[in-house]
Amino acid sequence: MAPSPPPSHQKGSSGVGRILLPAIVLALAVLYKVYLHNILILGLNIGFTVQPISDFPYDCQKIEHPLLTSCEDVYLDAPGRKLYAACGDLQARKGWCPGGGRMDPSARSGSNWISVLDVDRPGDDGLFGVRKVEIGGGFSGDLDLHGFDVKQLEDGRVRFWLINHRPPVGENGEVLDASVFGANSTIEVFDLDQRREVLEYVKTIASEAVVTPNNLAVDDDGVGVVVTNDHSRKSGLMKKFEIIVGGGSVAHCRTDSGECRIVAEKGFHSPNGVTRGKDGLFYVVNAAAGKVLVYELVEGQVRRVDEIDTGFAMDNLSVDEEGSIIAAAFPDLMGVLKAFDNPNTVNVASAVLRITKGEVDGKTQYEVEKIIEDKEGKMLSTITTAANDLQSGQLFTGGILTPFLTVCKKRA
Repeated sequence: MAPSPPPSHQKGSSGVGRILLPAIVLALAVLYKVYLHNILILGLNIGFTVQPISDFPYDCQKIEHPLLTSCEDVYLDAPGRKLYAACGDLQARKGWCPGGGRMDPSARSGSNWISVLDVDRPGDDGLFGVRKVEIGGGFSGDLDLHGFDVKQLEDGRVRFWLINHRPPVGENGEVLDASVFGANSTIEVFDLDQRREVLEYVKTIASEAVVTPNNLAVDDDGVGVVVTNDHSRKSGLMKKFEIIVGGGSVAHCRTDSGECRIVAEKGFHSPNGVTRGKDGLFYVVNAAAGKVLVYELVEGQVRRVDEIDTGFAMDNLSVDEEGSIIAAAFPDLMGVLKAFDNPNTVNVASAVLRITKGEVDGKTQYEVEKIIEDKEGKMLSTITTAANDLQSGQLFTGGILTPFLTVCKKRA
């Protein structure tokens, strides 16, 4: 019979076990709390009450037109009374949509486009005079659009900054395997000739700091640009796990020099939409965490100053004329994933949130209000963007997986 191990060895093993087991339990608890809790709550709709659209004081109608499919982002020019939308071919998005993890460049069907609507003139057909903004000379290649921003410069020019997810190419111009190399994403800068409604090419901003750009917001000076990267890497196995373990960053670019650098990269879970508030702060959606992170930008450096817990997974943000932040939200996050394969037939519940900033006892407070929700997803389906026009009482929504825009008129 083999001799028994000495008592001291048994005691040591038991002691190690007593130390390791609580440590493992603690590690798992931290992993759940930090990484998995919000993802499971938002992904599985735990504790959600999703309301029908009839609960809200809006009358909605779809705006259906070939120029209004797969509109990932919109921009409301309230003074100019126009709505601009970054749209594309809906079927092509099923294969080529780097922001959604679809990396097949062969699915692309040509250039995406910017559509424009006259918000005060719906017309007899209800199409708001929809038309395409043409691209002027000087720009080569196609546009594979995602988020964008617009600003009127001091000299009166209206400038557009567009996220463009080009496919990766080799030295001889051959298209490379995007699942290996990722997208060749850039920021395209154009000036709008308002009389002719033509975008005149200004420059392309390309940088290693523009990793996986999702959206951007321009500073008040019309030069600085805050860019969200929804992942920390362009491709690879670890990219797929970032929604669980965290990833993504915020970059800052200068339009004049084209220089970009990462200015924030901690605490992100799929940073998505971003907008500059009327208070001068930048609001960044931490999509998988259901939060909006608030940043101050000073001389090209950002500092987090606040955090807003909305309880919803979200996409893009906009600002209305009163300064409220408008967020396109996903009450059914898993449904969004299903819509990628059948965007024309799958209806996915969507909501629009309004975030209002106030002050209580000298401290900043944020109120999060759901202003509309569509449980059945028949009018608002998989929306990724929303713009609230206070002058007309109209709410415009669109989505990268949606074959139409929707306009909801607030009842008096």
